[in-house]
Amino acid sequence: MGELNLLEVGLLTLIINENKEKHPYLPTDLKAVKVKERTYRGVGTFTYFEYPAPELLPKDTSISSQRNLIIKGLENPLSYELNLTNGKMDFLEIVTNGNEKWDGNSDGFILE
Repeated sequence: MGELNLLEVGLLTLIINENKEKHPYLPTDLKAVKVKERTYRGVGTFTYFEYPAPELLPKDTSISSQRNLIIKGLENPLSYELNLTNGKMDFLEIVTNGNEKWDGNSDGFILE
């Protein structure tokens, strides 16, 4: 599918920077990651990744940030997390709160 969009780059950079002590390899992985698939679900999105990185850790986990993701036109901040499978970035999940509908448009997003 291709390249990361601005929202994905912003969130991944933030999440990786705030979690690099536990996952020091992720900044290098970010340089190689490509979008495999994007899925819009009405109240959120899933962005699936692919890249040629070795499977480093057997543990699956998810990591995030405490900063709020604000999208113009939505009442509440969105929640987001990066899921790691076998130590690799698997997918980024972004969802609305309060059952708001969202079309995936992230123009003018703010991280506060």
